This record gives sequence, structure tokens and C-alpha cells, in this order.
Amino acid sequence: MRNILIAAGGSGGHLYPALAIAEVFIEKGFQVYLFTSKKRPANIRSNSINLLEGYSIGWDRSFKGIFRTFWSLLRDIVLSTRILLRLKPMLVLGMGGYTSISPILIAFIFGIPRAVHEQNIIPGLANKLLAPFVNRIFASFPDTNFGIFQRKVVYTGLPLRKEFYNIIPSKHDKFTVLVMGGSQGARVINNTVLEMVENNLLKDVRIIHITGIKEYDRLKERIARVSSPDYEVYGYKEDIWTLYERVDLVISRSGAGTVIELATVNLPAILIPYKGAEGHQYLNAQWLAKRNKCLIVDQDKLSPKTLAEGILKFKDGINTRNVLDYSESSSLPDASYRVVEESLEIIGGHYGGNKHRG
Repeated sequence: MRNILIAAGGSGGHLYPALAIAEVFIEKGFQVYLFTSKKRPANIRSNSINLLEGYSIGWDRSFKGIFRTFWSLLRDIVLSTRILLRLKPMLVLGMGGYTSISPILIAFIFGIPRAVHEQNIIPGLANKLLAPFVNRIFASFPDTNFGIFQRKVVYTGLPLRKEFYNIIPSKHDKFTVLVMGGSQGARVINNTVLEMVENNLLKDVRIIHITGIKEYDRLKERIARVSSPDYEVYGYKEDIWTLYERVDLVISRSGAGTVIELATVNLPAILIPYKGAEGHQYLNAQWLAKRNKCLIVDQDKLSPKTLAEGILKFKDGINTRNVLDYSESSSLPDASYRVVEESLEIIGGHYGGNKHRG
């Protein structure tokens, strides 16, 4: 059986790279199973990938939440044991998030080849915990550091779906801005943008706003009161590349997926890093800013007026192409294929083929 098990948390930042890798494994004749959270976005398409749902709820730091966290991990350990005994996968690949912990640990016990992929510059807690138990660590950024396990790290880049490599900018009659806050939405960005639109602070600018599904439910009454053909709203948009083709500027959080997408499709951005999660979003944004492809705005300094002024700087006079290096696309690796190639080395080394590193 040529089975591959990919384990990923329920956020888009974990799932989209997992799906991109899965497509390449399927191209190469493998059967792919995706072990993920029940809390994943409902509209994510999985095509011919087999979905398996785990119990992990992530890290809940409340008193009761700690017990719920460990109970969900224990249930995932039992479930992962059953899944691995049934599927006998040739490789277990963890894409981050607590859902990936149990399958990797059980694979270690069973002697099944294992790898993880780290999306951010600063390794997440789940991947740091799993580093001693894997054969290889794939990294989105060349600066990612796993300390004493650095010898296992291979820079592959962040896997993106094929559509991101074939984007053709469309002609449009107005300067167009895409606003988004990740698959879960970002309340402070949503509030700021909607207030900016409500107060009509921008003239002759089209706003495309992705709020996140939960945030859309919270804001839908206010959104309904905005009667402007230049304000287009989605709760969720999986085929984000179709919007990248239509816009001149992106305003967003700076999750690893967004940063790599922007570098790949060569779009300038105003990035507003989320302050939690050990500050990794700020470092992600800095990576893009060092290449002169984005401006970073501190969330504490964000307001409808300052955001409108920032957008107008790109639109009027100080043109986007003069503010940022927008002349040529970044030379980033096609990470999905890199990850699969490295994974096949691990599999080959384990099953008697090419000797793998690590």
C-alpha cells in the first residue's frame, strides 16, 4: 500500500500547505490521508484526499482547558494508533498544530518514517516538541532555527497550490485593495476597514474585504447598510488567487502563508502583524520588508484615518511601484515538489532505496 498520512491543524495556515503537498503525492501515485481538526474551515476542498478527523482542540490555558487539552490529545493518541495500524503509511508528515502531535509520536513508536513542516520563521510549539522524533524538518524560511536539531532542517519554502504560480493580473478601472485577516479573520482589521468605508474616507478606490466566517456573522448588519459598488465582501474565499489577479495592494495580517503568497505573486502589501504567538508574524513581515515588498504597520497605531492615508499614498503620487520593489517576482522554490522529493528520500532510505539524511 502506497499510503501517506499528512497531519495538520484546522487553520488555513496549516491546511492549505498540506493540500498542496497532497496533490503532488497523488500525482506520483500515492494514496493520501489528511488527519485534521473538526474545526477546519467547512469550505476547504479536499478533492481525492481522504479526510480523517481528530479530537485535538489546541492549547487551552484555562484551568479546565488544560484538562480538556490533554484529554483530547489522549483521544488522538488512541485514534492515531488505530489509523496507523490500518493504513500502514509509508510516511507521516506533520504540518504543524496540535493535531499533528499524536500521529508523529505513534509513527515514531512504530518505526514509520516521519517529517514535519514549519510554516513560520519561529518554530511553533508542536513542531518544537516533535523535532527529536522526526527524520526531517522542512522549513518555509531559510532563517528558521531548531537549535540542536538544526542538522535535520531542509529549506523547502512554503507549499502553495499550483494556481499561485499562474496568476495573470487583470485590467481594472479603479485602484483596488484586498483586505484580509487570515482564515479566522482579524477583528481589529475588520473594524478599522468597515469604519473607513462607512465614513467614506476613500475616493475612487475599490475595497475587496474578506472578513472570516465568524467575523462576517458579527458584522453582517453593518455590511448590509453599506450601499457602495466599490465595497465587495466575502466571509471566506478559498480561491484567493482569483482576487490577487484583480488587486493593486493587499492589507493583511502576516501569517507565513500570506507572506509567501505575496512574495510569489509579486503583490505589494501593508502588513499588520498579530502580536501574539511569540511575535512570529512580525518576523514574517520583516522577511518581506527586507526585500522591500511591504510596509509594516503596528496594530496599536491602526485607525481608519491612518489606514486610508496609507492606501492613498500607494494610489496617488507615491505610486506602489515607487514605494516598493515591485519590478520582478521573487525566486522562491516550488515547495510542494521540494517537500515531496525530500520525503521520497526518507521513504527510500527506510525501505531500502536511497539512504536518507538525518
